[in-house]
Amino acid sequence: MKFSTQKTPKSKIEITVSVPAEELALHLESAARSLSKARPMEGFRPGKAPMGVVKQRFGEFAVYEQAAKMCIEKQYLKIVEELGGKKNGEENVPGIEPIGHPEISITKLAPKEDFEYKIVLSVIPELNLPDYKKNASSVTKTKKPVVVEDKEVDEALKSVRESRAPLITVSRPAERGDIVEIDFETFDGDRKLNGIESKSHPIAIGEGRFIPGFEDNLIGIAAGETKEFNLKLPTDFQNSSLAGKEVTFRATARAVQEKHVPELTDEFAKSVGNFSDLEALKKNVREGILMEKEHKERDRIRMEIIDGIAKKADAELPELLIERELDKMEQELKSGVEHMGLSFDDYLLNIKKSPEELRKDWRKDAEKRVRGALILRKIADAEHIEPEHDEVQAEADRFVMRSGLAEHEIKKIDKEQLFEYARGVRRNEKVFEFLEKQ
Repeated sequence: MKFSTQKTPKSKIEITVSVPAEELALHLESAARSLSKARPMEGFRPGKAPMGVVKQRFGEFAVYEQAAKMCIEKQYLKIVEELGGKKNGEENVPGIEPIGHPEISITKLAPKEDFEYKIVLSVIPELNLPDYKKNASSVTKTKKPVVVEDKEVDEALKSVRESRAPLITVSRPAERGDIVEIDFETFDGDRKLNGIESKSHPIAIGEGRFIPGFEDNLIGIAAGETKEFNLKLPTDFQNSSLAGKEVTFRATARAVQEKHVPELTDEFAKSVGNFSDLEALKKNVREGILMEKEHKERDRIRMEIIDGIAKKADAELPELLIERELDKMEQELKSGVEHMGLSFDDYLLNIKKSPEELRKDWRKDAEKRVRGALILRKIADAEHIEPEHDEVQAEADRFVMRSGLAEHEIKKIDKEQLFEYARGVRRNEKVFEFLEKQ
């Protein structure tokens, strides 16, 4: 067996293999046995029919074709193993690392002649990294000090108070700050617009979460009253045929509720959680804000480090890795949508996009993710960065805990895949920690 290699676009390698006729002939007996075993013939036990009978029954070419398949199966791993460790062939391909399944095609096959076939492999691309330590050092110098202002703590405490405010039904007309529970319908002239309606819909007057102007029109409405008003729909309204159009809303108030926001006291702090007094709650809120801002600044630094390296480490990305990343992004969106109690199909109808259009929109982000992952992998290899087994196991355990899966679902998880995922997460984290110290 002889083979040569050639690089092709999109990080693929084409391997041309030539097998002498004598070497292929060594597989003919096994091929005949395999055919007669798969499709037993009358008068012979499975796999025991003579070569001549098998050729007569299936044709000589079928025997050679089966022999070729068996030959390829035996040689493929040997070829990849050899290419994985040293230079070979016309293009001097050093240490290739295949990804996905190979595309194999027979290009020449005839009795008593040399046999030829081609293997096309997607491979991890070669990345010539710039001075990543220098790049990381210049970025980490831009790290901004993180501080928490008193007003940020006050704003967070205000949100906590409002989230715990009981709603009291009142008999007076609605005021700003009230919650009004309404039934509403929408009309374009005399035509009712299906899909722009709701029953028992709570509207917080003054929060600006609904169509502009809608909340203001509910000021003064009392339970049992119906009010009609005209508004222009936003120009980015989900139904493009109605975007920017003036429509009529008919709203009936079911109830008007007043928020009773609790005072900020030691007693309130104790009711929120395990806090001894108000100061303990404030301290906890401040620490939470600080941690969030530190994570945000850390993520900014990390993104800038990778972006800086990526600009100087161009490489053709394998289409296979981009497609895998797009699959992952689609699954992430599906999970998020289903977590909100919506079906993915309904979501797509809502945004008026197909899965293919979404994937097209995401492609640049997917390429960026793939390039970043390859850079981190290359640095990990160059710096011999590898997480300890205990770190990986702890990461895998955290993933299972965060997943919220039931016990019977956890048992179905592929442990090997989970461990490999956790290993990648921990390795990337260690690479970032290494870069941040430069």
